[in-house]
Amino acid sequence: MMDQTMKTVLVEGEGGPELLQVRQVARPVPGPGEVLVKVEFGSVNAVDKRVREGYLREYAPRPYTAGSDFAGTVVEAGVGADLAPGTRVFGGLMPNTGGYGEYVKVSAGDVARIPDGVGFEQAASLPVAGLTAWSAIIALGELQPGQRVLVQGAAGGVGHFAVQMARRIGAHVIGVASAAKAGFVRELGADEVLDYADQHYARGLHDIDLVVDGVSAASIASVYPAMNPGGRVFSLFDQPPPPPAGVRAEFLAGGTGPGTLREKLENLVAMVVRGELVPHISRIYAQEEAAVAQEANKTGKVLIRP
Repeated sequence: MMDQTMKTVLVEGEGGPELLQVRQVARPVPGPGEVLVKVEFGSVNAVDKRVREGYLREYAPRPYTAGSDFAGTVVEAGVGADLAPGTRVFGGLMPNTGGYGEYVKVSAGDVARIPDGVGFEQAASLPVAGLTAWSAIIALGELQPGQRVLVQGAAGGVGHFAVQMARRIGAHVIGVASAAKAGFVRELGADEVLDYADQHYARGLHDIDLVVDGVSAASIASVYPAMNPGGRVFSLFDQPPPPPAGVRAEFLAGGTGPGTLREKLENLVAMVVRGELVPHISRIYAQEEAAVAQEANKTGKVLIRP
C-alpha cells in the first residue's frame, strides 16, 4: 500500500526563489478520467520562474504546486481513464501541474504514452518546450524550406528544439545566444549564430520570414526592419510591439495548434523516436534544489528528480 503523503514543491506567494518550499502533503487521489503518476523527472521551464514571480497569476492562484511538465509511471487510474497502472507517460502543460512533486494527478488526456526506446529524461523535457517550439515553427509558423528564421534564445529549452525543427524543415536558421553557447547552437543545426551581447546584432539581418523570441519582446522591434512582407513573429512571454504593415506579431502560448494535447505529445515524441529531435539535458537537480534549478543559466533543458 502506498504512503498517503508525498513531498512536493509549493509556492505560497509571489517573488523570489526562496518561495519554492518542499512540503509534505496529502497524496492526491485520481477522480473520474484522471490518473495518478509517480514522477521520475519534472522539467524546469523559463515560464515556471515567471509564474513564481507573478506572471499568469490567474492560472496559478496561490498556493500552487510547482512544475509544468513531467514523465513517470501511472500508479492509479480513476474511473473512465484509458491508461492502466504501469503505463509510462509524459505530459502536463499548466504552470501549476505539480511536476516537481513525487506524484501528479492529471487528466488522462493531458498525458501520452512513452514509446519504447525513449527514456523518462527525454520525455520529461518535451511537453512545454517542445510543444511551444512546434507551435511556433510548424503548426502556426508554417516555416517552409529555404525560408529564413531567427531564433532568439536559441540555446534554451524552447530555442534548442526550435533550431532543430527549423533545420529539419530545410530553413536557413539564425540563432541568437551567448558567445559561450555559440558552438552548442551550431551543433543543433544553426547556419549562423549571433551574440546577444552585441547590441547591434540585428543590423546585419535581412529577409527574415519568421522570428521566435524566447527571451524578451523588448528586442523584437530592432528586428522588424529586416522582415519580409508576410513575415510572422512569435513572442513567448510578452505581447510584442506593434509590427510594421505586412508583418504579423503575436504572443504565443505553449501548445497552441490543432489536435488534442495527447495527439500533440504523441507527434512530438514520434519525432524523437525517428531521430528528428534530440532533447539536450544539461543537468538534473534534486527536488530540494528546485530554487537553484529555476534560477540556473540553462543550456537545453534541466530536470528535477523528486
